[in-house]
Amino acid sequence: MHDRPHKAHADRIVKQFREEVGETIAAEVNDRDFDGLSVMIESALNTAVMDALNATVEEIQQLADHTRKRAAGEL
Repeated sequence: MHDRPHKAHADRIVKQFREEVGETIAAEVNDRDFDGLSVMIESALNTAVMDALNATVEEIQQLADHTRKRAAGEL
């Protein structure tokens, strides 16, 4: 099975949402819909984290390139 580091957080968000909409509305929405919402939230969290990691990797690469040029006396 794939690692799903944000699943538990997504599930907590959906649980809190379910509580906030109240029993009447929550009863009208089936578990499959709430599960789908959890997957969408999990996906959004994964995307945000990956975007941040990719930006950090790019920044580290730029720093490494700059350091290499400095060490070679090009700066």
